[in-house]
Amino acid sequence: MKKLSILSLAAIAALASEPIAIQKITVEAAAPKTDITANELTTSKSKTMTGDTAAILADIPGVSVYNMGSSASLPVIHGMADDRVKIDIDGMTITSACPNHMNPALSYIDTSKIESIEVMAGITPVSAGGDSIGGTIMVKSKDPLFAKNVGEVLIGGDVSGFYRSNSQTRGASVNASVANDKISVNYSGFAEKAENYKNGNGKIVKDTLYQQQNQSATIAYKVSSDDTVALKVTKTNADFIGFPNEYMDMLGNESTSENLSYKGKIGALLIDANAYNQKTDHYMNRINSERGGTGNMPMYTDAKESGINFKATLPLTSTQTLKFGADYDRYRLNDWWPADTVNNMAGMSPGTFLNINNGKRDRIGLFSEVVSQWSEKLSSILGARYDRVMMDTDDVHGYNGYTGFTGANNNDPVDTAYFNALEHKKTDNNYDLTATTKYEYSTTTDMELGFAHKTRSPNMYERYAWAGSKPGITLTNPMLMDMRMVNWFGDGNGYVGNLDIKPEVANTISTTISLHDSADKEWGLKLTPYYTKVSDYIDIKLLTSTGSGVTKRSYFQFVNTDAHLFGADLSGYTTLWDNSDNGKGTLKGNLSYTRGFRDNGGSLYHIMPLHTKVSLDRVSGAWNNEIDVETVGAKESVDTLRNEPLTPGYALVDLKTGYAWTKQLNMDLSVTNLFNKAYALPLGGVDLVNNGTNYTTPLQGMGRSFNVAMSYKF
Repeated sequence: MKKLSILSLAAIAALASEPIAIQKITVEAAAPKTDITANELTTSKSKTMTGDTAAILADIPGVSVYNMGSSASLPVIHGMADDRVKIDIDGMTITSACPNHMNPALSYIDTSKIESIEVMAGITPVSAGGDSIGGTIMVKSKDPLFAKNVGEVLIGGDVSGFYRSNSQTRGASVNASVANDKISVNYSGFAEKAENYKNGNGKIVKDTLYQQQNQSATIAYKVSSDDTVALKVTKTNADFIGFPNEYMDMLGNESTSENLSYKGKIGALLIDANAYNQKTDHYMNRINSERGGTGNMPMYTDAKESGINFKATLPLTSTQTLKFGADYDRYRLNDWWPADTVNNMAGMSPGTFLNINNGKRDRIGLFSEVVSQWSEKLSSILGARYDRVMMDTDDVHGYNGYTGFTGANNNDPVDTAYFNALEHKKTDNNYDLTATTKYEYSTTTDMELGFAHKTRSPNMYERYAWAGSKPGITLTNPMLMDMRMVNWFGDGNGYVGNLDIKPEVANTISTTISLHDSADKEWGLKLTPYYTKVSDYIDIKLLTSTGSGVTKRSYFQFVNTDAHLFGADLSGYTTLWDNSDNGKGTLKGNLSYTRGFRDNGGSLYHIMPLHTKVSLDRVSGAWNNEIDVETVGAKESVDTLRNEPLTPGYALVDLKTGYAWTKQLNMDLSVTNLFNKAYALPLGGVDLVNNGTNYTTPLQGMGRSFNVAMSYKF
């Protein structure tokens, strides 16, 4: 009987799960293998050294990226993004505390601190989290190091630096550890700054500049060979990040988090538990030097999030294992906009606009799943999960919503009276079920089949953003401006919440056929088609529009509808040569296609067109060379309700080379967008900064860049 690791079996449920190894750290996968394209995905340091962790996921089949701020991208899995994707960072749930979602979870960890990332597309084990329907991304930081022998002391670490010519991005990281056989202490720091980048035509794309830093310190204690306790404290700070596809920029985001974890064993029971807390202070306004004006609209967000996770794994028999646990997440949010005291703009005074007032979102979850190895060829996972989501807010008021105030053309008092009179407390009882099976038909053929029933409750803004929520209200100019401030889609439109919005329920079926050589080393091919029906998909209904043609802007309320998403991922690799004279050459490629549409007609927003990537790698001694060709088809299926722009197809070529001078010193060089191709980002939204009042021009991508990175281990 083949012996299987629990972690490997859990990954079966992902079907298209792709473990990523950051900075050439191998992630081994025990049998049965769930990623036949490679056991690791490596990229040059000049690419992976970035504060925008989401950006490096775009090489994974089925994954694409919303290009928001230049350092705050949002990952998309099979057409679903943002809150529809579960992000787990060392067991922490991090909720974006911003009406524009400028501080998503992956913006709180840079790639220099990451050991591995696992992407689970669509069919996710219930043990990997609920309250999501699109998939799961699990980020794991580097484990603490301990000396092997009593009395031994380990001192080590690494320093790295990088530069990218386009946007003059420069950054550095440092990682240092000291440990004996019982105690390990680590410090890690990262800083990055970039100017505006240029597109393929040499034109500066304004408002793409940013500056950020983050630091973390970890102390770990090894109780025994099987038990480790660790406390990690992290502080991040974004001084400024430009968002050319939003009306606002992020001018400050400070966050401090603490994460206490325990990994150990009690008899046969394996335990993985952690408790965490995070506080975020967020500030939005306009970088007027980029936007060519003197506008002022201060917007503040204060968020506190804490939680507990407990996971236990217990072998039931030699062929069956039970995993069970519970998790709790407590989220508090205040979102307020002080009066404009600089320009005294009409409608933005005399008081403070309360967008979310003492928002509360508590989730408690329970799960259980059984991993079974029925024979050498057949294995399965069956899991169930229950989540209870409880939400509430206090009453609100607008800039002009004070007793006795009658000035300015603003209906805030009418709208707040309507919202405040309604019941704000909401409770959702959500159920998840996943069932997957894998059959190793032969030494060269594997087949996987899975079904998932997943549920996601609305976020704070989908339920409680209130400006314009009263049915039949006249939407005046100040109120339309308020609505435009709630927008994480980069489309130039405005949004309002809905107290009657229901949770999304997704039913997904997926299958994977894997072909490979008998040793699973020389070649492999994997095809994963999938289909998802989402009941009560949180979408939009049109309230009103202003302007026409290129100046048109629309205003929506979140509503439920039904939606369908389907597509396929194809990936493969083959060894072209392997000899002492020329090293080893490997050809890798992937292709992804997703289509999404509403039941009542029309395409879903921000669906990535057909796209492919082909890479030729050569490893010979200390050298590692690579050429990548990425193609993206024309985006012709667009959300006409949101006035989503069409984008033409394009192809990009990147060249990379790396050289290991010694075991300690490495250098990487690359040229991205070698032919300086001018192209529009299919998921970049509209450019609201560089085209005046033209709200239909898509954001342009970065032109050619020469990049260098060096690292030294000590």
